[in-house]
Amino acid sequence: MRALLTAAAFVLAGCTGLLIGPDADFDRRELLDHVWRDADRYYSLFVVKGADWDSLRDVYATRAAQAPTDSALAEVVGAMLSELRDIHVSLSAGSRHYRYTGFDGRPAFFDRGVVANYMTDRGPAPNGHMAFGHVEPEIGHIWILHFARSGFDTDIDTALARLADVRAVIVDVRDNPGGQLSNAVTVATRFADRDRTYAFRRFRVGPSHDDLSPPEPLVVSPRGPRRFRGPVVVLTNRKTTSAAEAFILAVRALPNVTIVGDSTAGGSGGPVPRELPNGWTYRLSASLLYDADLLPFEEIGLVPDIWVRGSAEELAAGRDAALDTALAVLRRALP
Repeated sequence: MRALLTAAAFVLAGCTGLLIGPDADFDRRELLDHVWRDADRYYSLFVVKGADWDSLRDVYATRAAQAPTDSALAEVVGAMLSELRDIHVSLSAGSRHYRYTGFDGRPAFFDRGVVANYMTDRGPAPNGHMAFGHVEPEIGHIWILHFARSGFDTDIDTALARLADVRAVIVDVRDNPGGQLSNAVTVATRFADRDRTYAFRRFRVGPSHDDLSPPEPLVVSPRGPRRFRGPVVVLTNRKTTSAAEAFILAVRALPNVTIVGDSTAGGSGGPVPRELPNGWTYRLSASLLYDADLLPFEEIGLVPDIWVRGSAEELAAGRDAALDTALAVLRRALP
């Protein structure tokens, strides 16, 4: 059973601070059952997962009843959630955190120091969400670290203003762990030529695992004081995750954008926080994102237009294979 892979599938951090109620077996079983029922009713990705959720209830309830300590109980709950194989599902039990680490353990072959060596200049945006500069006189580079927090409109407008002299742009979202979908779309609007449907989203709305809302189209539209219409290459890798994948969906709908690099992580759930009576918290995916053709990409990722992985040898020599390919693509595109 996949439960045997729990140690590899989950990351455990911290050693203290667990909170739990009485030690009675019933209470431990009930706590796990609470999580099981919550996922059974609200989790949205059962339609693309292979988990036999009903049978897992009995297996893990027995283990929960036998857990000798609070930390052992947390490991059991975390192990059950790991059966969903969802990078957006996690458990926080005091200072201990359990989450599924992903579908692909291959190295990403990305080194920000190597990328910096390509730059003739480099500076941070006002809110620190991205850095930008020139890799060639006519080609700019914008590296987006994440899509969390606020201020992305200011940061992308500042980057484009400082790169007003370029004719082509590389947008780098490698190793981007995601954040808020709205931030990803905000950045994508600066490259949009017109309204374009880039994805569909569905929410869990009923008690059955396949009770999902009708597909809701997501649209990217031109917006903002600074917009770029020249050729764009977006760089991805297997650590391009979550909202960063929504960004890929939005920009790959645009005619002037080429995606270069490796497939993305394949995390399409929209997480919501939940809380247990003992103070532990966990996250479940309550919505599911599809691409513009209504195809799921959970555990698969989004495939680039030009596939480039690179190697440890190239990085050691100070070369970035994906960035080199992007430069070659843009040099050909510029008249």
